[in-house]
Amino acid sequence: MKILRWILKAIAAFIAGIVALVLILLLAIWVADPTIVRNLFFGQSPTDPAGVARSQPQESVPGDPRDDFVVGEPVGIDPAGIAAAEAYAAKTESMALLVYNRGVLVHEKYWPGFDRNTRTNPNSMHKTVLALLIGAAIADGKIDSLDTPASKWLTEWQGDARRDITVRELLHMSSGLEIPIFGTWKSARILFGSNLEQGTMGLQAERPHGSYFQYNNANSQLLLIMLERAVGQRYSEYLSARLWKRLGAADAALWMDREGGLPRGFCCLFANGRDWLKIGRLILDQGRIGDDQVVPAEWIAQMLTPAKTNPNFGLHIWLGSPPKQQRPYNDYTVKAFHSEPFAAADIAYIDGFGGQRVYIVPSLQLVIIRTGKSKTDWDDAILPNAIIRAVRPAGAP
Repeated sequence: MKILRWILKAIAAFIAGIVALVLILLLAIWVADPTIVRNLFFGQSPTDPAGVARSQPQESVPGDPRDDFVVGEPVGIDPAGIAAAEAYAAKTESMALLVYNRGVLVHEKYWPGFDRNTRTNPNSMHKTVLALLIGAAIADGKIDSLDTPASKWLTEWQGDARRDITVRELLHMSSGLEIPIFGTWKSARILFGSNLEQGTMGLQAERPHGSYFQYNNANSQLLLIMLERAVGQRYSEYLSARLWKRLGAADAALWMDREGGLPRGFCCLFANGRDWLKIGRLILDQGRIGDDQVVPAEWIAQMLTPAKTNPNFGLHIWLGSPPKQQRPYNDYTVKAFHSEPFAAADIAYIDGFGGQRVYIVPSLQLVIIRTGKSKTDWDDAILPNAIIRAVRPAGAP
């Protein structure tokens, strides 16, 4: 009995010590940046994209809503394919599934509690919108070219090894910058902190720039900082005037690090499913909306050109099938899963954590949108392949 009491006391002391350490750690984080603690405990869950109201503060991105979709029956797609895609979407707790084919919105499904006005957190899908704006800024003469060193605007880099990192290398995720590993203080400052500029500008060069692909949220955030400095506007203003209103999109919102601070450029552009479809359609139509060439066609072509460091990645957009069933992001994080290759070789896709997706297939004039609960076991092949295989050749009965 004495031994048992001693063991129980030892276990209790160990648990008390762990609790004390956790409390001390939380207190230290609170002192350093209370915003991190607030976001960790009271912010939006990464698996609940619809809980956007918990991501505060936010900054509005004014739109100019235009209902310009032609809606029709999926006459060019075998209904069995859409049914199979919808079944997988339902199984994975989706909120929206939209299918656009040859100029027609042929399928639009919202699950109970959600509708066409529901704004969700797309996670990393924001990155591709940021890339579109970089192209717009180059077309506007605000950024010289893809191969201009980013240090022209990120002047803090001009005195060290980061000075030669180019805009292209940031977009290709081959900057060589250190990766803030999830669970570390550096990562917490970027994901949840109140000073994104300080958190990302402090990252140092770890590899030779342009030599190695490493998907890194910091690259996107640095591009956003660079873009604001290059165009001389707040990001929300440039996004609204240069892209969002011209898309005919509804009002959207950005998750800010603090009031009047910076939005997160690697995630958290809160928009509805139809507006993500408008982004996919813009890429499908080579940067054009009707008679308005919003982004140069040449820029869309460059976005869809594989990087030398990763043939499955373009300018902040994913391309084609990975060589294996797992698609790596970097050396430290989880990998995306494909049960089989994509059924269309020319597929491009805008990837947000856990299955937030815009799939684009130019050869079939096809765009597929899925938003919903984030799943770490999301299978990238099932949903798009069901629809791709169901699309009938042009002109077929």
